[in-house]
Amino acid sequence: MLIPSLKDYVYKFITESIQQGTLKANDKINEATIVNALNVSRTPVREALIQLEADGFLQSYPRRGFFIKPITEQEARDLYAVIGQLDAFAAELAIDYLELLDLEKLSSLHHLMQEAIDTKDYREYYRLQIEFHNIYINKSNNPTLIDTLNRLRRRFIRQSYGENNIEAFGEYLTSANKQHEEIVNLLKSKDIEKLKKLLIQDHWALHYAELDSF
Repeated sequence: MLIPSLKDYVYKFITESIQQGTLKANDKINEATIVNALNVSRTPVREALIQLEADGFLQSYPRRGFFIKPITEQEARDLYAVIGQLDAFAAELAIDYLELLDLEKLSSLHHLMQEAIDTKDYREYYRLQIEFHNIYINKSNNPTLIDTLNRLRRRFIRQSYGENNIEAFGEYLTSANKQHEEIVNLLKSKDIEKLKKLLIQDHWALHYAELDSF
């Protein structure tokens, strides 16, 4: 097992900050803050920032520094179209390796997500849904696929958590979570064709609403 480098450590810290909403689109990266927070030198921070720009997370400007790169609606649509296909492929590879405990965990996460929706804890919902999909993605036993999906999912910058229209956002997430329940049922029945159709045509397409509706 490879030990992550300091650059990888910084890279993970920044991408998780983006996912969690601590860093938002167009925010400037404060290198000194990261150096102090992680107790690392400036070298791995600079290396991580350069890699993050190459991977599409950041945009640098001469004498201004690095900024979180916003994602357009079309970029999100293209991104989720790819994620949907790869997520479905991961489910297909994993379906014969999922154990009873995996299926029970998926069901538990579905219920926890609904509790998060009901209490309007949308950041917790987002964390739980990542954990949900990771269960079968990690059971695909394909490291390249797993790494690619993780990288692509990190690329999506959270534009909002429904602060502008909490009621509508809750309804949207409830609809998405009903699909999580259906995903669990299809994994249990091993109906891979219906599962792939759901993931590709419906589940990931539903995420487009996050850009404009809220």
